[in-house]
Amino acid sequence: MKICAVFCVFVALALGSPVPLNTQQCECSAAARSLLSSLSHIMQKEGKMKHRDLFAGFNCTDLEAQMIPHTLTASVCQPSASDDVTACSSHRSSSFSEMECLTNIRADLRYYHVMLNSYKPSETDLSPVKTATKALMDCLDENCEATDGEFPQWLVWSGSSFTDRLSLCKALKGFHIRAVTVNRALGYIGSGEHRK
Repeated sequence: MKICAVFCVFVALALGSPVPLNTQQCECSAAARSLLSSLSHIMQKEGKMKHRDLFAGFNCTDLEAQMIPHTLTASVCQPSASDDVTACSSHRSSSFSEMECLTNIRADLRYYHVMLNSYKPSETDLSPVKTATKALMDCLDENCEATDGEFPQWLVWSGSSFTDRLSLCKALKGFHIRAVTVNRALGYIGSGEHRK
């Protein structure tokens, strides 16, 4: 890792580019892809897993995604207008903040980690998603600088099996959408485009 940092500084000096302040890249793309893959697997199978049908009695694809209302990941992790002039959504007026983006990603992951681990009964079919979520959290903690964001408790489970499975479906759909955003954001951060 130190060789990589020295090489980055050497190349930056040789090319006359400014030396990045943080030459240690936040490289958690593989962990983010694993999480997205695990979520995609459950959504593609529509909950029909090895041990049971998580979404028996309703069509999960007909339900809308339930997003976390208190994080701003989608907006703060969007490249600034000068970095990405082809973005479809409205442009941010401020520049991209890696720290703010990573803080919101961590808050999202922490929320989903708590939510999935509190799901009763604890489904073994959710284990790949739980494992991938924890792996991405650990990767971010080890490799990326960011502060830990706070998030309010958001009660999802009612105690009724059917209602809880409906909520699980909606939450997993929201988590899948957020995982796409996280993958794109970590790819952007890893590319270093925001430091140019």
